Amino acid sequence: MDDLRLMRHFEAVYRLRSFSNAAEELRLTHSALTKSIKALEQDWDVKLFHRTTRTVVPTEAGKRLYPMAVDLISFARNVRIKTRGGDHRLQIICGPAILDSLVQPAIIQFADRYAETQITVETMPPNLAAEELVQRRIHLLLYHEATLRQLPYFDRLRIRKIIDEPYYMVFRPGHPVTATSQRIEDIVKFDWAIAGYDNLFEMSLPAELQSLLKSHRFPKYRLLSQSACIDLATRSDILTAVPKSVAAPLIDNGILQGITHPGNIRFSVNSAVLVDAAAEPTVNHFIDCLQSGKQ
Repeated sequence: MDDLRLMRHFEAVYRLRSFSNAAEELRLTHSALTKSIKALEQDWDVKLFHRTTRTVVPTEAGKRLYPMAVDLISFARNVRIKTRGGDHRLQIICGPAILDSLVQPAIIQFADRYAETQITVETMPPNLAAEELVQRRIHLLLYHEATLRQLPYFDRLRIRKIIDEPYYMVFRPGHPVTATSQRIEDIVKFDWAIAGYDNLFEMSLPAELQSLLKSHRFPKYRLLSQSACIDLATRSDILTAVPKSVAAPLIDNGILQGITHPGNIRFSVNSAVLVDAAAEPTVNHFIDCLQSGKQ
């Protein structure tokens, strides 16, 4: 157990690149943390960090140890959870449109088999979400395919496609946009509200389209709720984009009008787990539920 404690200390220093910040996070004194790292290095006869008064840089040995330390800490945490109650937690991070469109039906289906599993779903900037996954603090990412491909840890992810359908541009009945040709050059002149329009997704767009959008400071409103974007489109002249499956009932019921997005942008959602993560039946079943709900 002493090695596990030292692993936690090592992991914090490596991740934060600072003894002071790591000591604060671990609620230790700087001196106590320094002694822990020295004890680990002496016990294992290896140097883990190059330290100066201003920098903390991991050695090659430290870089090799880090992913294994994360695995060990994660394994210990899971053992403790299962030993205490036998219950399981499924922790997911996704984009706002995915949360509004896909997650709820999957939870209902998932609960038929795993009624005791606690599920937490959050939204978070993709880069931070990827770090949470690599640190094994969460189990599953759900993001647009283009966003996932821009992540720094993409080569460590196992990807499954959930859905691929066109985005629709939707707007209130009688909107001034109907008097235009509704080309991409016309629609960007209006105010837009977009759910989950992250920088990684923007970087995946063709350079010409990126330039056009930036020249119009698109979108004017970035929200963490697809429902809120739809409400704005219903109440005002703000435009928004939603997946076809979300747009269809709104258009059929006369709440909004809509057309296939003229930018040919698709709602292409993938799931991502770590390649080297142990196979979790709950995680795999939740992904199956996501897929079956959109077939």
